[in-house]
Amino acid sequence: MSTAQLRAFRALGVNKTVNVAVTAASQALTIPDVPFGTRSLRLANIGTQTVFIDFGTTSGTASLTTSIPLIANTSEVFTIDNNITYVNVIAASTGSTMYATYGEGL
Repeated sequence: MSTAQLRAFRALGVNKTVNVAVTAASQALTIPDVPFGTRSLRLANIGTQTVFIDFGTTSGTASLTTSIPLIANTSEVFTIDNNITYVNVIAASTGSTMYATYGEGL
């Protein structure tokens, strides 16, 4: 049995959270204050639309058919590599705001 402990999510840094009103056009959300090492990113979709997300090292394009769906009024924590600096988001229409908070843990 492993002795590793799973820690609850903990926000890090000064500018912990950024947000964007999601629309039917792909938008890039810049992750602020990048810490060293692998980190976690808590994404909260507040609103009425499923938001599709895609992680990248540059501002890219999220897709309604191939990106990761995050259903309305839910949140998930993702482990991302140190070089990831953007979350690209899109929805079928307006009605949701995506909040991204970086930190560590699950």
